[in-house]
Amino acid sequence: MNEIKKIANGLLKWEAGMQRLAYWRALRETLTLLFPFVLIGAYINIFNQAIFQKNGFINHIYYVSHWLPGFKQLATYTSMLSISINGVVAVVAAFAAANFVVRTKHRDNLLAGLTAALSFVMLNFNYSALSQQAQGDSSEFLVGNLGSQGIFLALLVGLLTGFIFSKLAFKPHDHQLIETRDHLLQRAKHNWLPIVVSLLLFSLIGYGISYVSKEGLNGLFYAVFQLPFVSSSTGLLAILGTTLLSNFFWVVGIIGPISFTSSSAVTTVQNLEYALQHGSAWGAPNPITLHTLFDSYGNMGGTGMTLALVIAVLWRSRNRDYRAVVKGSWVPSLFNFNQPLLVGLPIMFSPLLIIPFLVTPMVSMLMAWVAIKLQWMPAVVYPITRTTPGVLMGWLGTGGDWRALLVSVINLAVAVAIYLPFILLDNRQVTGGAPDAKA
Repeated sequence: MNEIKKIANGLLKWEAGMQRLAYWRALRETLTLLFPFVLIGAYINIFNQAIFQKNGFINHIYYVSHWLPGFKQLATYTSMLSISINGVVAVVAAFAAANFVVRTKHRDNLLAGLTAALSFVMLNFNYSALSQQAQGDSSEFLVGNLGSQGIFLALLVGLLTGFIFSKLAFKPHDHQLIETRDHLLQRAKHNWLPIVVSLLLFSLIGYGISYVSKEGLNGLFYAVFQLPFVSSSTGLLAILGTTLLSNFFWVVGIIGPISFTSSSAVTTVQNLEYALQHGSAWGAPNPITLHTLFDSYGNMGGTGMTLALVIAVLWRSRNRDYRAVVKGSWVPSLFNFNQPLLVGLPIMFSPLLIIPFLVTPMVSMLMAWVAIKLQWMPAVVYPITRTTPGVLMGWLGTGGDWRALLVSVINLAVAVAIYLPFILLDNRQVTGGAPDAKA
């Protein structure tokens, strides 16, 4: 017990110590500011992918495409909304990170934020479009880097821009309730140097990277991040290692370096062919794969088994901020969109929540592996849409086997039990170190 208390106190001290770092606080404040936009984007994704796509979970149940007038138009409209909101969230992240850094240094936070946003966009200029400008068949910007996949790089750009402003701005910023033309001109005069340095720096980096990677610096990052996943394996240790590394990338802002929704993988296709030929999921040739373990049992609520986190917070958390975020995010999490939790709580860059975020999928996958190996349940062989509620994935993927549903429910309960001590530990922070009354 003493060792557990030491570890718990160490985690709390680590969390408190990180909060005292200005750049760390800027990261956390940036993520919190992103929360409403990411939350709206998640709900739009539910409408678009679960309802207004023909393979969506809700459309499969209620056949919305057959009776709802304007189904195709609504699908197009929600796709546009999703791309518009989710597609530029990294630009907002760059703006906010620089803004929060510079605010603590008493420099012009608004100009710093605008400079960071513009620098990030310039860093993702698509130079190959210049040679295709006459045909107009290529975007001037690498739009894929401006969404959630660009958050990691956007935060770096924002923090570095904030650092440049804090060092090179000529005078501290004097906030005014009503801006005058003279004061605005003075702001430009005092901050022209960090603006020019930032824009030149990131534009030159982007131009230099264009000779190496057509997808820009962010594309180069992701090419490196994907290297550990190039050779997939059906071995348990390889699957666990791959999942652990990918989930770690998520908590540091590298969103989805690789997609594990492997319904088109060779092993998955072989399993499906076997089930169609034999009329059963039992005896599938590839029972242990990413699809049969991670997709089906290690991803309830999204990466990190965050549906369990939702339950743990609503059940025992005293943190008003946690509860407010979860109350707004439980519906997206039910359909496996957990980005609101990643930025709202936030899970990203959280010393306290990173441990259960990484551990719970490992435990769930191990339990599913044991059940498959001991032939307590068949392997998942049928394709599952991403928006299928996580607790139903094993059941539907095995063709309705009740044992797979039971394992899923047990996995979710165990995952809640793993998250719960960390929620109770957070309660100690909220109550100023007092022990939890129910602990």
